[in-house]
Amino acid sequence: MDVLAANSLVIALSAFNAPGRNGILAAFLEPEMRELHQDWEDMTARVVPYLRSVAGADIEDPRLVEIVGELSLRSERFRTLWARQDVKHETTGTSPLRHPEAGPLELHYEKLLVPGAGGRTLVTYHAQPGSASEERLRLLASMHAPDHVGGTRPAGDQAVTPGHAMP
Repeated sequence: MDVLAANSLVIALSAFNAPGRNGILAAFLEPEMRELHQDWEDMTARVVPYLRSVAGADIEDPRLVEIVGELSLRSERFRTLWARQDVKHETTGTSPLRHPEAGPLELHYEKLLVPGAGGRTLVTYHAQPGSASEERLRLLASMHAPDHVGGTRPAGDQAVTPGHAMP
């Protein structure tokens, strides 16, 4: 769950979505993630079985061992969830967020396996068209999306689908 690439909007949603970050480490170790995810308990209960599902038979992978080891030492919540040994490959759902600039957002996500890319996954988020969340996401995009010369693009001239890729 290392982030390899991300657009400016998903980074505006959370700096923990930036390339070089790890989604599962952030979920359990960063206090800001508890503030952002209104359903933090449910979200963490979904992410651990998902991690087990994507790890599959590759339980000796050095990066997986490193992440599980660090989380086992630093997060009681992770230890509890990991001990359950639940496996579930849930690829769609809804994330209720409380963004410090945009306010409450309800974003739908989808995780798409990229064929031939060594298990990499593209994760997309979107708001229901016409919803208050879509309006707030557009506002966030207008505040954070750079234009072609380093400024900010005019409102209404941005994509409103944040996304990132991770292995």
